[in-house]
Amino acid sequence: MAASPLTSAPEVVILGKVHGNIQCTDRLDIRSEGSLTGDVVTQRISVEDGAILKGSVQVRAADQKHVQAQAKPAPAEPAKPAVAEQAKAAAAVQGV
Repeated sequence: MAASPLTSAPEVVILGKVHGNIQCTDRLDIRSEGSLTGDVVTQRISVEDGAILKGSVQVRAADQKHVQAQAKPAPAEPAKPAVAEQAKAAAAVQGV
């Protein structure tokens, strides 16, 4: 598979030889018989034993909106004075 100067897709699996830059919104998987010469930008990457990778790799974090959508909202608690919490922590350390 010959890549254009920049190939972009959600998920890319390389089984043969690729020359070019790859940008994935999710995952790049280079199998043991695969070879990539080019730069990579992705969120996740897997390179099997025997695979060849020549170039730079930039692993980006997932989008904040996506991460926040998966997070469960924290239960609402009344605010506690910071001084009381510090006193409890100091007492716990001292074994009181």
